[in-house]
Amino acid sequence: MSGARQSRKTFKISNSLSRRLNTYAQVASAAGVSVLALAAASEAKVVYTETNQVTHTGFPLYIDLNNDGIKDFVLHTLFYRGSSGLEVGLDASGFDNAANLVAGRRVSSGGGYFFSAASALPAGARIGPKGNFSVRQPFMAVELFAKNVGSQYSDLGRWAGNGKGVTNRYLGLKFVVNGEVHYGWARLSVTLGHHRQVGDVSATLTGYAYETVPDKPITAGQTTGADVITAQPATLGGLALGRK
Repeated sequence: MSGARQSRKTFKISNSLSRRLNTYAQVASAAGVSVLALAAASEAKVVYTETNQVTHTGFPLYIDLNNDGIKDFVLHTLFYRGSSGLEVGLDASGFDNAANLVAGRRVSSGGGYFFSAASALPAGARIGPKGNFSVRQPFMAVELFAKNVGSQYSDLGRWAGNGKGVTNRYLGLKFVVNGEVHYGWARLSVTLGHHRQVGDVSATLTGYAYETVPDKPITAGQTTGADVITAQPATLGGLALGRK
């Protein structure tokens, strides 16, 4: 070959592909591929993750709130048959870290019986340092069937919705990362079946979010705005192909 330089061809990507690649970079950062989101406390960002997961008896549903590969919270479905009757329910708690807590409080069911109930917060509720995170492993919803009393039952818990369940309510979440407290939420809908069987009480998790700035409150249900990053399970190839 001669010593003449060969011209180097450049490849110009389309605007749509450029936007997708940029989106991937944002998703990768928001999803905890690096710890920059948590470290950059100078700029407030809410990281929101879309999902669709349903609880199943015997299989805990874990929530990795900041997508760093460490489970932060867990939902358990309950089924207990005892001498006094049957209990079917759902509870929520921090996972493997005593400092991770779900908002809730001790409430009375009447007759002198108290239990820990997880709050079923509406959209727009403020979750932060002034929230009530005083109980551990609070119940979300419980069906109680007395022994040998036919189809009679009673419902307990803020997520029971007077026996009808609730749609798009929020768990208030407090969790610790690298010694610093952060706040978040998980959006769930809960259904009750009243059939005296496994799976009567179930939840569908449709999204969760957290505030990257330590000790800064977050608004339940906030998924849009200049300070919100949306993270979705995706790959670079999928984004390039236009998959969502």
